[in-house]
Amino acid sequence: MKKLLNILLCFPFIGFGQNPNYSEDIAPIIYNKCLQCHHSGGISPLPLETYANAVSNAGMIQHVTSNGEMPPWPPDTLFQNYAYENTLTLDEITKITDWIANGVLLGDTSLLPPMPTFSNSSQLGTPDLELQIPTYSSTATSNSDDYVCFSIPTGLLQSRKIRAVEVIPGNLQTVHHVLVSIDLFPNNSIVTTPNCMGPTGDMIYGYAPGSVALTYPTNTSNSFGVELPANSSISLSMHYPEGSFGQIDSTKVRFYFYPQSTVIREITTEFVINEGLFGAPFILPPNQITQITGSYGPTTQDYSFMSVFPHMHLLGKDIDCIAVTPTNDTINLIKINNWDFEWQGFYFYNTFVKIPAGSMIYAKGNYDNTVSATNPNPVTVQSGLNTEDEMFIFIFQFLPYQLGDENIPIENNTITNTYNIPINTPKGELLNITDILGRKTKGKNQPLFYIYDDGTVEKRIILE
Repeated sequence: MKKLLNILLCFPFIGFGQNPNYSEDIAPIIYNKCLQCHHSGGISPLPLETYANAVSNAGMIQHVTSNGEMPPWPPDTLFQNYAYENTLTLDEITKITDWIANGVLLGDTSLLPPMPTFSNSSQLGTPDLELQIPTYSSTATSNSDDYVCFSIPTGLLQSRKIRAVEVIPGNLQTVHHVLVSIDLFPNNSIVTTPNCMGPTGDMIYGYAPGSVALTYPTNTSNSFGVELPANSSISLSMHYPEGSFGQIDSTKVRFYFYPQSTVIREITTEFVINEGLFGAPFILPPNQITQITGSYGPTTQDYSFMSVFPHMHLLGKDIDCIAVTPTNDTINLIKINNWDFEWQGFYFYNTFVKIPAGSMIYAKGNYDNTVSATNPNPVTVQSGLNTEDEMFIFIFQFLPYQLGDENIPIENNTITNTYNIPINTPKGELLNITDILGRKTKGKNQPLFYIYDDGTVEKRIILE
């Protein structure tokens, strides 16, 4: 009978003299954290699907990963955590740096992970209902944006319960954002409304570059979603940025329904803070940093918050939002230290966040209207619809609280990837087994190092 002695010691990974190679070390990082945007036909014009792609852009990759610019994940994860945070670990950044420093080794190509597959037409497969705007040519000029709304009849003869929503941009390089709402005044034909910022009804979802499809969470006790009435229309509020004049678009929205018998808890999507857009306008003088604040409350009942969508324009510098309970407890909702207009969207909490009745929601944002490379001649800027104007908005998705909501995970239900690899590898996954010299092995009767993706290493001696 074999006797096994397993001596287990855990300690942080400090390296064992290994030279990272593309096949085993770098490709998994790129596939997992980069290719969602950097694939052929994706929203980025720079594909990174091959070893040759990675080598030719090695300097750029090192620069943007070491300074935290890529992959883009604006929220401060020390302030609040979210579902599917698309960030690099220190170990992953170190692997990239060491790989480049040691000569961008290819490694054994037989050890490459499977190439991810993509569908630029759908993340979720065949929908139950697909609606498409008429082919549209942007009227945005070199100094003005184009906002237009399309109201499209659903053709539904009975109400349905939405379990997922997906926007398929017709022109990835032109569509800046899409707001999807249930039209309050449905029509039996497609209606086009120029100079329309929207939404024109009960908002469901918002798309921006980098966004993923929304799938409402569900478990054995609860199914969450939105009811879509019979004979309704869907409004798509489109934003085409300045300089896109003449660009053609034919964006689609896809809906996926629950079975008719499903009982759902309905999610509300609402502009909770909207300074300047629907409230009092604000002005940003030139050559100074100006802070704009907003608040909402007190809340009239307990709520469960599912996600948050903060919004500013080009002068945005930083933004944050908290809730303060009647007992003066602070609930962190979101904080973005370095605002980037090009990267924004809904951020989903790991679980529903309980906001007790009587809470106040406070938000503030700083706008930098001083001289910079992108703003060489500052002028007075006010709130408004165009990109060169400014906004200060927080959209939340929420519903009335029920006991236990704060324990319902959103992470594994809400976000669906464009490919078959999860955005974040689960912590604790075994990456390699090496000997004391850093060589891969599964031998026994010697010290072995079990290296995991969370940066820990188990030292084991297995004796037979």
